[in-house]
Amino acid sequence: LKNYRYHKELDSSRGYFQNAFFWQRKYYTLKDEIERENALVSFNTDNLELENLSTEKVPVPADNTNDSSNRVGVPAIFKTLTYGLGAGLAISLLFIGIMFYRKNSEISGSSKLQKRNKELREQNDAYYEQMQQLEETNKVKDRLFSIVSHDLKDSISSIKGFIDLLREDSLSREEFYNLIPELSENANNASLLLFNLLNWSKSQMQSLKSNPELFNIQEVFRNKLKLIEQKAEEKRIVIIDESQRDFVYADRSMIEIVIQNLITNAVKFSRVNDIITVSNRDRNGKALIIIEDTGIGISEENLSKLFKPNNFTTIGTKNEKGTGLGLVICKELVELNNGRIWVESNQNVGTKFFVELPKSKPAD
Repeated sequence: LKNYRYHKELDSSRGYFQNAFFWQRKYYTLKDEIERENALVSFNTDNLELENLSTEKVPVPADNTNDSSNRVGVPAIFKTLTYGLGAGLAISLLFIGIMFYRKNSEISGSSKLQKRNKELREQNDAYYEQMQQLEETNKVKDRLFSIVSHDLKDSISSIKGFIDLLREDSLSREEFYNLIPELSENANNASLLLFNLLNWSKSQMQSLKSNPELFNIQEVFRNKLKLIEQKAEEKRIVIIDESQRDFVYADRSMIEIVIQNLITNAVKFSRVNDIITVSNRDRNGKALIIIEDTGIGISEENLSKLFKPNNFTTIGTKNEKGTGLGLVICKELVELNNGRIWVESNQNVGTKFFVELPKSKPAD
């Protein structure tokens, strides 16, 4: 018993609560066995004494004489039997009480150990989750540095070089006008890159939440198409707006980012005289948004790389550069609004992007 108790106290002090519980259970099991054996020995001894008393011969009077010693013998035996039975009952009750107390102590100790183990598991889970979040944040940081050091650096360096030439009067008027489209393109690329970087980093490093509301999706289409009119005219791309007045239940600013990215991509990968069509319709009680182009399309190999944070990008039909973040942002923002996004494309035929969003507040 001492050995078990010392094991239990040692493991408890070292924080090995599962082992401590094991030694405590061994301790009480052995102690209960010893107490049961002692009680059984005591009970058998009492019974043996009672049997000896009951088998003693009581003198029987030979006649009906009034002898006082004969009258006292029988009541003494009953008195002894009563004391013996009372003692046995008391011992049994004491034994049951001890067993009940030990059982309750064992259950109480087990409950405390289980509660402690549960707390330790919860702490470990919390530490693991924090570690995972830190690893993801580091990955986001590395990805941002990589993009900024390459794509953004190239665009800004090109703009800076153009400004330096102007400052040094190293450009003729004709050269100046010839370089303006390239300068404008670099500025647009830098602006779009920063736009995507800020939104994407915010969604990765913070708990970005959607603030849904009902809004007319046709208004969003019209506003975003105005932003790409000049670029579409430069490429002589035909824009067809088949959008209809319909309401979507989502975060308007997020969906504007999605549509702007998809329309910009359609222009980027369309050739001269290609057609871009935007439309929306009802599909099983949800709003289905479609942005279609007759551009160069996407190969089957590259389709599997879309919507993944791998910085995958390709050059546009006029050597337009990308960041590889636009579609990643689109997917995250659509899913934050209980929607889904997918694409269908055939190389040299065209591409269709589909966005499905709820038209009303979902049931609780």
